Amino acid sequence: MNGPTRISIVICTFNRHDLLREALESVAALRNPANIPLTLVVVDNSDDSNALPVIEAMRARLPYPLLGIAAHPANISVARNAGAAAAPDEIVAFMDDDQQLDRDWLIAVTEGLAAFPHDVLFGAVEPVLEAPDRADATVLGLFSRRLAAPAGTDLFAIGPAKTQGIALATNNCIFRKSTTLTDATPFDPAFGNGGGEDYDLFCRLERRGRRFGWLPGAKALEFVPAKRCDPAYLERRFYAGGQAFALAVSRNSASPTRQRWRLRLRAILQLIILMLSAPLQWLKGAEARRQLRYRLAGVFGKISFAELEPIYSAPPPGR
Repeated sequence: MNGPTRISIVICTFNRHDLLREALESVAALRNPANIPLTLVVVDNSDDSNALPVIEAMRARLPYPLLGIAAHPANISVARNAGAAAAPDEIVAFMDDDQQLDRDWLIAVTEGLAAFPHDVLFGAVEPVLEAPDRADATVLGLFSRRLAAPAGTDLFAIGPAKTQGIALATNNCIFRKSTTLTDATPFDPAFGNGGGEDYDLFCRLERRGRRFGWLPGAKALEFVPAKRCDPAYLERRFYAGGQAFALAVSRNSASPTRQRWRLRLRAILQLIILMLSAPLQWLKGAEARRQLRYRLAGVFGKISFAELEPIYSAPPPGR
């Protein structure tokens, strides 16, 4: 390294002002013994740019430069693309506006960038639950990123080697911009109201030979509001996830149409197996019945011929 690594941290926000303040304060509190130059890029994706006053107020309180930009229309892919384009540095980290970085996050990231050759590094995520009594194993798994593996372990988004048990997503991940964010629109707006735009990008990057690595020392906390523990929300989330998975995998295969039908047929077999097991699961109690509903929702999403479920089309309530 010829000089200190320069890092841009991109935060896309949508009508969550209190959470955004806390996210920015966590960046301000990072330990930075090597004086790594940081630039913060906050992308306001609200219809009326209502986060810009918050950004202006926070600018004076932060020890690093803060760029505030508006991105329209409300679409997470539009926001992520705007943030990637505005980020001035070769290293571009994404965090969500409902996350807070661990104080040693920056140390872990700079050490990981120096030690490992991966094009994208994924940090650990732990949920902070507004309603812990309502969070079952499904919620904990959905809103966390945990893997019992050492730093530098290769991760895979697609194919037989796909890493099981964690989601490769942009919440707390670090890109080497020159090898990853090179398309005119890295994040496809077609996914922008239902999610999966990041997984689609990772499938595309893996096909191009890019490498992903695990960085457990780069930790983040993620706030999970009580409404995201609701079974109705989780069913929609799993249905949308099944849709996005099937679309991303098929479009990033050698034969998209054939692969899409292969995924549908596989999902139909999964559906048959689930339906055969349904009476037994129903007798096991409420928790087993909820798990069955979530799995069915994901399978129906993979079978779906409909447009992607717009789970992000309505503003989430403030904290």
